[in-house]
Amino acid sequence: MTLRVTATIPTARLDHHPAFALLDAARVGSDMPDAHGLEPNGVSLYKGMSEESLSDVAPYVFPFGGSEGFAAWLIAKGRGESWGVFIETTVSIDEIHRHLRKFLMVRTEDGRELYFRFYDPRVLRIFLGTCSPAQLSELFGPVAHYAAEDENPAFMLVFTLGADGLETQRVTRADYFGAVAT
Repeated sequence: MTLRVTATIPTARLDHHPAFALLDAARVGSDMPDAHGLEPNGVSLYKGMSEESLSDVAPYVFPFGGSEGFAAWLIAKGRGESWGVFIETTVSIDEIHRHLRKFLMVRTEDGRELYFRFYDPRVLRIFLGTCSPAQLSELFGPVAHYAAEDENPAFMLVFTLGADGLETQRVTRADYFGAVAT
């Protein structure tokens, strides 16, 4: 399935909000302690036994703009690595944490429960294009934009739920992070 980019626009026209990074510890791997060291307010989306037993592969939500060191590290080190996605919203980390936890598990047609890796940019890029309007509305909730690295890591895809459904904007990585970090 090919994702349809609805617009390529100058970054200055993007409506940015305080951002969070949703990182996949399974992809970040041995660099995860650096993430926590640079931004100690990162929180696992898993709770209880899952948090304890799956901490090395769990998704973690981090405030993106709170630490210049964290943002610079993530932008430089994570390029092309599919470490996670970015979330633009006006809600608190506690609220976005609660919202995102709802999507960790999915049920197959035969009733099995599986972990859903929506925080992997390779998954999100494909998944969003398959969603019904109701599914998009639920996934976006308080989220103004999801952003994921494009297959070409020089670009970011910014996903917005517009009046006519999913809108996708392709912007350069430099322009996206320049706008988010300011």
